[in-house]
Amino acid sequence: MTRTPEQIERLLDAIELVKADRRAEAFVILRGLINEDSTFEDAWMWMSLAVDSFDQSAICLDHVLRVNPQNMAAASALYRLRETDMRFDKVRDRYRAIRDTARGVVGLVVATVFISACATTVYLINFWLITD
Repeated sequence: MTRTPEQIERLLDAIELVKADRRAEAFVILRGLINEDSTFEDAWMWMSLAVDSFDQSAICLDHVLRVNPQNMAAASALYRLRETDMRFDKVRDRYRAIRDTARGVVGLVVATVFISACATTVYLINFWLITD
């Protein structure tokens, strides 16, 4: 879609605000541009820098990739945002496996102790019956 000179000017203003770390002001401008045209790829890209959280940035980058799946800058930025989560997921999975193994071992130990206690009890009862 062709952008109007006014939209381009507003985008440039928002970019300058982001660069000046005045993200709240940039957010307002970018939100207006996106409300006018939800396929404004550059507005979504800059919005990913104007929002307050990594989750919001990821949502903006997802929108960029919906508009243009070939946008390598957005794909790379989204990967970097999610890389830490993916790393933590691997660590969590490893700890879950250790936990589950430990639970299994504890269960086997408890079962073994219980069976040993039962066998000892039966032996003692039999011994008691025989000696009486």
